[in-house]
Amino acid sequence: MKLLKALVLAVASTGVTSAAIAADFTMKIGTPTLNDIQHEWMKRAETRIEARSNGRIEVELFPAAQLGTVPRMIEGLQFGTLEGLVAPSFFFSGLEKRNAVLAAAGLFQNLDHCRRTSSDPEFREIVFPIMRNVGIETLAILCSAPQAFLTKTELNSVSDLEGLKIRVLASPFEIEPMTAFGASPIPMPLGEVAPALQRGTIDGVSSLPIVFSKFKMHTIASHITMTRLSQFAVPVYVSKPWFDSLPPDLQQILREEASAIEKELPAWADRENAAAVSTWIENGGTVSELPAGEQALLNDLALKATNRVLDQDPELRAFYDALSAIAARN
Repeated sequence: MKLLKALVLAVASTGVTSAAIAADFTMKIGTPTLNDIQHEWMKRAETRIEARSNGRIEVELFPAAQLGTVPRMIEGLQFGTLEGLVAPSFFFSGLEKRNAVLAAAGLFQNLDHCRRTSSDPEFREIVFPIMRNVGIETLAILCSAPQAFLTKTELNSVSDLEGLKIRVLASPFEIEPMTAFGASPIPMPLGEVAPALQRGTIDGVSSLPIVFSKFKMHTIASHITMTRLSQFAVPVYVSKPWFDSLPPDLQQILREEASAIEKELPAWADRENAAAVSTWIENGGTVSELPAGEQALLNDLALKATNRVLDQDPELRAFYDALSAIAARN
């Protein structure tokens, strides 16, 4: 008995909690970015899931691609070496091509429209199950920010894009519109963008202002053009085999907390997006928009390119049209 009491006192003196000792499950969550809405969701999930599960789930966070590229992390989800991943859906289009549609031009008009549409129960009934047959479950969708261009030279017209090498994601819904603008689309992982800009391998980037700001790209290219061709909708994924191994009460906790955090984050994202623009300008960068006529031309070219992609694949067309119908009523 004296030995048992001594052991209890020793554990207590180390500051290790009973919840930490009693963790039944570990949930490693990865993301390719840092200090953005994806990382913020993860940080809130760590606090809330551990607390609400009374320490039965221990959450470990790996932002900034600490666990490797997104394709490697996706493999981890499927093979059970990674429990959670927060990343744009088009990275998953190799497993399920319909994932690319969330980034298609014309689907969402702005961030608020993205949030209303992705909160619609019918939208979630269509989108959330599409990767269950490849071992991945969807728990939430985060509408993070509108698309923009970062370039070394200022953009004042669509013709200014002609001949530029622009980094895009490896999605036909980014590649085809860029070709229609007269630019050369260069698919590239986020971690390679800054060195490629510096070396002149690319002339610009299609992504988010908050990404440009957090990665301090103002030291390489200074001009942001807010073109808003798409709104970044980023799902929260978990490994389905791991999720299915949880008892029902823990599954319910994960679903409820994922959804609750999703509802909390719009105000945070709006503040952070505005702060990113302000910081960019403070650091000597510029933030502008195309003249109305040029923006209308860009939108028209992007939508026509999107429709060409959709018309080549009846399944993608049907999926896009179903989501567009839900978006139209929101």
